[in-house]
Amino acid sequence: MFLRIPYAIIFCFAVLALQVAGASPASLRIASFNIEWLVATASENNMDPWKDEESLEHHRREIARVLAEKVHADVVCVLESTSKLALEKLVSEPALKPLGYRIYHVESGDDATGQDVAFLSRVPLDRVEGRFVFRVEPKGSKDRLTKHAVIYLHAGKLKLGLLGLHLLAHPEDKRRTSKRMLQAKTADEIIRKEIVARGYVPVVLGDFNDFDPDVAGPEGFPDRRHKVLRVVKDFDKQHDDLELFNAAERIESPAERYSAYWDKNKNDRWDNGEPISMIDHILLDNSLSSRVINTEILHSAHDGSVSDHWPVIVELAR
Repeated sequence: MFLRIPYAIIFCFAVLALQVAGASPASLRIASFNIEWLVATASENNMDPWKDEESLEHHRREIARVLAEKVHADVVCVLESTSKLALEKLVSEPALKPLGYRIYHVESGDDATGQDVAFLSRVPLDRVEGRFVFRVEPKGSKDRLTKHAVIYLHAGKLKLGLLGLHLLAHPEDKRRTSKRMLQAKTADEIIRKEIVARGYVPVVLGDFNDFDPDVAGPEGFPDRRHKVLRVVKDFDKQHDDLELFNAAERIESPAERYSAYWDKNKNDRWDNGEPISMIDHILLDNSLSSRVINTEILHSAHDGSVSDHWPVIVELAR
């Protein structure tokens, strides 16, 4: 004997299940977070700051806490992890494990730092060419954009191709800026020839290590005469206008538009007066403008002791 249950009741139970799991059926929450040298073991890399396994374990535990209690995103682009094993240890932390993140990691090809760009996702991804995540090496580019990853997904009416990237550091160094410009041009090619060509709407996010001249920030910001962000936002040179916009435009107060700080006194936390900047960005296709529900940079997530960056989050209507 079969019990007939009205579809309305089934739907209500489904919505409730999603809410209990922390996901909203009406929106997609996307985040970018530089998690500062997440290695698998303290002895893995002589560039990381961890003195021993205990200090690394504390860092991993705190990153997990922030991701679970504060960020709580459907998809997170994570920067400065060095291996899939490092991420497996992260998602296995008791605070983060209930969220059920799946890891989408690809080796960066950055031999200098060993750092990668990866994604953690609670929503299913689209399989493209037999893979869920991959790096793209445009012909002739010599892979100038070594640290990047691409994923694709459907969520409601959203059909997104996400390009996570980590550009060369030191925005005030002119020599490095010229190399970062080349990386930006490679990103353009990936957006145009891979994401858009497949019929997906582009979202570009990560640590750009550069400033957006179109988005004013707090007083004391460094010189904003930079072009890297403009290059990425203008990925289609056949059109006059910029194709992407910075989600940070939706943060009402310029005083809140900062995502990283310089630990000038090296005490592993942000002290009042230490330089701040906005070098982490989420760039959205113009077609997503009306779908932006909220944009925030989570300064409340930590006091600067967990990372020298804060999570950047955008929530889109599905």
